[in-house]
Amino acid sequence: MPVSQGVNSAKPVVPKSLVILVPAIFVLLLLVVISIFMWIFGNGAGSSLQIATVVAFVVTVGAGFMFWRDLPDFKLSMQAFMQSQKHWKCRDCNHEWEI
Repeated sequence: MPVSQGVNSAKPVVPKSLVILVPAIFVLLLLVVISIFMWIFGNGAGSSLQIATVVAFVVTVGAGFMFWRDLPDFKLSMQAFMQSQKHWKCRDCNHEWEI
């Protein structure tokens, strides 16, 4: 994984919606997998699991919509960050390169 070697570099602004969206997707995926396994190996998913899955889905959709609204600003900040970095170094092998 490359890391920047620039000093006083501009940092990308990570929107709070993305911080909510990523864990929400993983929680939703986990709940869906649990539901599928319960339907295959049991008598079906319980009502509390179904409600939790619906709530996780609603949170994921809401966070996705909020991130979609924040996407232009996030894209600009990431582009500014990438353009400001000229010297990179690999964390694993310490290989250095310039763009």
